[in-house]
Amino acid sequence: MRTDVIPAELQIISIVVLAIFLLWVLRLVRTQRLSLRDSLVWVVTTLLATVVALFPGILVGAAHLLGFQIASNALFGAAVLYLAVNVLVNTVAGSQNAARIRRLAQECASLRAELDAERAARREPGGAPAGGAGPGQSP
Repeated sequence: MRTDVIPAELQIISIVVLAIFLLWVLRLVRTQRLSLRDSLVWVVTTLLATVVALFPGILVGAAHLLGFQIASNALFGAAVLYLAVNVLVNTVAGSQNAARIRRLAQECASLRAELDAERAARREPGGAPAGGAGPGQSP
């Protein structure tokens, strides 16, 4: 009788898929399409999933410790919790970015108004630029 928690074929496939995913994340960081800070969550969770794939007894022990009857239910619950936390973190980051964009747009508008006021102050009363003829005009 087999007492394997995960069939060997599924364990190998899981480890290969996780390794490919980890390499993909590292490639995204190397090509600067993903920031190092944002990649840490993916790297850490991928490494944790790899440890669980290599040693599935960890999942069974954690499931029983948390009161789950079946290890797959604990895995499903952990996945839902992980996704909820990931959505919350991304929502917070999006809100912070929106506030930064709004502040930058306000600063840009303020600087543009100052520049326009400075240009208007340098013009002569007749509308011609101070200091001589404008472009295309002879002095």
